[in-house]
Amino acid sequence: GIYFWAAWTATLKEGNYFAIPHKLIFQKCARNSGRVSITLNLIILLMIGYFGIKQIYFEKAKLDMFLNLITIFTINHLIHFFYISQNFKRKSMAIKASEEKHGIITFVCITLFPIILWSFKNLNIALYTCIILHLFNVSYVFMDVLYNKIRWKSKISFHNRFGIIVTTVACVYIAYRVFLEF
Repeated sequence: GIYFWAAWTATLKEGNYFAIPHKLIFQKCARNSGRVSITLNLIILLMIGYFGIKQIYFEKAKLDMFLNLITIFTINHLIHFFYISQNFKRKSMAIKASEEKHGIITFVCITLFPIILWSFKNLNIALYTCIILHLFNVSYVFMDVLYNKIRWKSKISFHNRFGIIVTTVACVYIAYRVFLEF
């Protein structure tokens, strides 16, 4: 759906608000799939904040929903990486691994995370800690990306600032829930 939306906007006349040049299709796909990832991450954070990890692991329906959300998030993020790589390829740019170490490590963790969670169905302190640290790390990377896109005198940057605030509040909510669970 993300690709078809971007491809459709490339067919619009230049004066249309949504119109983009054909060469920017993958850039728009990367941006929108990233927004989907941020939204899915926020849903996961709020689910943990509301129910708590222990309650999620206590009820099969909640655990299944949690595992499915994590898996969907990972699949979307793999698609996001594909769009990023296609955008870089189209612009004849290279991803500089030496400058993106934290992002690459986080991407590997995002890819492995559902495998780990589906493998270990019983919650223990190590898995609990892994879940919390992983989600905080992913949230930090997202907030860092949003922060780096802010142009302080531009009203267009409002949604990036809003994303940082909402993600920060969700992380504080999780920290509060962790405090309550112990």
